[in-house]
Amino acid sequence: MSWCAATPSGVPRATVVLVHGSDRDPVGMISAFRDWSERRGLALLAPLFVGNIRGDGEINGYKTLVGDGVRYDRILLDMLEEAAEVLPLRPTPVLLFGFSGGAQFAHRFALAHPGSIAALSIAAPGNVTLIGSGYEWWPGVTNMEQVLGSSLDLDALRHVPVHAVVGDDDDGATAIHVDPGEPRWVDGANDAGASRGERLLSLVNDWDAAGITVHHETLDGVSHELGPLARAAQDFFDGVLGRGDES
Repeated sequence: MSWCAATPSGVPRATVVLVHGSDRDPVGMISAFRDWSERRGLALLAPLFVGNIRGDGEINGYKTLVGDGVRYDRILLDMLEEAAEVLPLRPTPVLLFGFSGGAQFAHRFALAHPGSIAALSIAAPGNVTLIGSGYEWWPGVTNMEQVLGSSLDLDALRHVPVHAVVGDDDDGATAIHVDPGEPRWVDGANDAGASRGERLLSLVNDWDAAGITVHHETLDGVSHELGPLARAAQDFFDGVLGRGDES
């Protein structure tokens, strides 16, 4: 298992997990949150999910939790336990942030493990899982128990503060389209919308219909870039943590 971490000068009050996109840059994820985490007294952990495991060029497996025949959600839980053995951090519950492909992983991890999450920020996912879509995993959840070994616990998820953010200049239509024949192709893969903004709005509306409150933001003049989305997530997490507790 490979991961990067950073801890504040004092004892961490909580752990923030930062999940990379297709660029696989966990160091960049840590850098985007480092100053904020020090001020807030938070530990950071950024996993590195390896691509091309089977030598076929496939790099998207982690986004659906079960790609490549690997359970990436369980790998993250193992990483947290491993990190807690050598660093002063609590393995769960965590504040969970994902950017782009990492946002795909993050919201699906929340569906599978809501009890492990204190708050969730989903930033510009290209593909989304809709609870009410009627599709099988990953566009939907109808066979989630068969695929993941656990059923959807909506009551637990309704207690998780959720944030969803995207830039209004982030179209990404070509990048996010899933073609038949791709390893991740399933029925319903492209039905949530044509752009990242449309697909995120579909998720917000779907989760809202399931009783999950989502704080939805579209950032003016922002494209597919980590920095502004990370700052929006930090503001959201500040609200969850309480600004009066800032170090």
